[in-house]
Order: sequence, then C-alpha cells, then structure tokens
Amino acid sequence: QKFTVIPTARKISHSKKYLLLDITNYNQLKNIIEQYNPDVIINCIAFTDVDKAEEQKKTAYDINVNTVKNIVKASSKDSKILHISSDYVFDGKKDNYIETDSTFPVNYYGRTKLEAENILIGSNRDVLIFRLNVLFDGNKQKNNFFSWVCSALLNKEKINVAIDQISNPVYIPDFIDILIDSILLNYSGLYHYGSLNPISRYEFAINISKLLEIETDLINPVSTNSLKQIAKRPSNSFLNCDKIKSDFNIDLFSNKYNIQRAILNR
Repeated sequence: QKFTVIPTARKISHSKKYLLLDITNYNQLKNIIEQYNPDVIINCIAFTDVDKAEEQKKTAYDINVNTVKNIVKASSKDSKILHISSDYVFDGKKDNYIETDSTFPVNYYGRTKLEAENILIGSNRDVLIFRLNVLFDGNKQKNNFFSWVCSALLNKEKINVAIDQISNPVYIPDFIDILIDSILLNYSGLYHYGSLNPISRYEFAINISKLLEIETDLINPVSTNSLKQIAKRPSNSFLNCDKIKSDFNIDLFSNKYNIQRAILNR
C-alpha cells in the first residue's frame, strides 16, 4: 500500500500482474527499467542450489553476478538498488560474523554472491545489501529447509540432518517488514539479519518435530561429510545482527518462536 510495485517473473504463472522478465536478458531488463524508471530496484533473484552451482558454474554466474552487472548498467544512478546476499560469503571458521569481517567463501555459490556484493559496493551507487541465511516461512509450496523437514516428518520419512552446519535462520515475514522499513527510512550499506540465536540444522529439525508433535527419532543426526554434498559448506556462519538491531531499532526473535509461527501459518 505504501508503494507502486512492479513485480517481474521469469514465467507468468503467478498472476497477470507480473511482467515477464528473464533477468539475465539485458535488453529485456533495460526496456522494463526505462519504461518504469523505478526509484528502488529489489534484486531477489539468485541461483541458490549450492551443489548445482558447482556443476553449472556458467548459469550460476549469469544469474548471481551478471544480473547484478546488468541492473547497475541498465538503471539510472537515481535508482536505489536493494540486494539479497548470503552468509556463504564466509568460510564458517569464526562464527558471530560482523559486517566488516573478512570474507572467504568455500564454494562457488558463495564466490558468486561475494562478487555481486563487490560489484554493488564498487558501483558508486546508493545500495543496500542484506546478508541472510536459511530463509523460511509457512508456505507449503516453497522449497526450503523448513518445508522439506515438515513434509518428510508428516509423511513419516526418516531424514539425515547435519549437526555441524550452524546459522541463524531468517523468518521471511519479519524480513519483509525490515525490507519495507529500509526503503521508507532510506537506509544504505551492508547489514546482517537473522534470528536471535544460532542453531544447527539438526536442532532446527528437532524443534520442528516437537512443535508438530511428531517423534524426533525420524531425524538422524549426521556430520556434513557423511552427506557427501558436492559443495563444501561453512560449518558455523552465525551472523551477528547487532548493527541492524541498533540502526533499525528492532528486536530479534528466537528460532523456536519463529518456527512456531511458521507452523501456525502452514
């Protein structure tokens, strides 16, 4: 209600209000930007399959990096750019990462996300970058860790979940509020955002099972190495959110509370 929103989609399956846009197509992107001359461009697109990024490097690079180059090139210098980045710009050896900590991605996905950040920071444009991790909400149709665990548990399927991948997941409805506030208050720069406390993937899944009142023995704790994932993962990428708490004057919520809300909204 506060904005005139021009949403785009790669396929028009959502609704007729979406504009068709393959964001890797520079001419399509430029035509839409010139037509609407947006005050703010929110770049939510990403090639997020971390394992496939190792095998489909060109596609991952086109979507995660070239898209950002295209947005900068095609848009007016008066257009603010909001960009969603990732905790995977870090190697996971430190934890409690602040915005100014040294970056060192351990997989190709992380390298593309870091390169996109660097392009924006070096663009001499008004930009706002949010580093997030493990996004989830109660939408059953979405493909994320939360929906995968819920679906498996409700179908009585046994799952292997890593005990040594630690982060502070983002409850999407809360982040949407942050995004809106950041535009209204004209924030710029780089911010970390996530839940109040760090949690492993295994603990996250256990919380889901308890709140669903399903036996936790369906969840098998394993090491990341045993999962034989193609891409290496940072072990502890917990993001310190003191900066955003202070600047935005917000409270962060516990993972248990966020999971509870997601389950209630399924």
